[in-house]
Amino acid sequence: MLKFGFTNETEEKVTKTLFKRRIEKFYEILRSKIDKKLNNRNGLIDLVLINDETIKAMNGEYRRKNSPTDVISFAYLEVTEHESEKGDIIAGDIFISVDTAKKQAKKKGHDLKREIEILFVHGLLHCFGFGHKTDKQENEMEKWAKKVLT
Repeated sequence: MLKFGFTNETEEKVTKTLFKRRIEKFYEILRSKIDKKLNNRNGLIDLVLINDETIKAMNGEYRRKNSPTDVISFAYLEVTEHESEKGDIIAGDIFISVDTAKKQAKKKGHDLKREIEILFVHGLLHCFGFGHKTDKQENEMEKWAKKVLT
């Protein structure tokens, strides 16, 4: 099972409910993969909505890039999965820039909430080991994202 924490550090009116539905569907679709990674324990995911200034600083510190980005994910499974405790596992933190999401939504022709959902699912996939360094990885990641977002 996935537990979900949500913080909105922006002025944008976005509620936890939007993401709760997505994380439930994500778990429903990828349950066997997630349970295996979590050793059948609960996984904790935190989402924080931030602005471009904050994500630019994070992008510089963690990725050595001096520009804002849309989403940054930190996956912790590798660090925590071998611990002997039987408690919950911190699966990851996801940070989304609402400023960048607004620009991308306008460019793509959909609303901000849809763009944030897309970025959230992208971040979730990263937290559970999916990547997009190769075309094959990117295709697999897109396949799972489409299933979760429909």
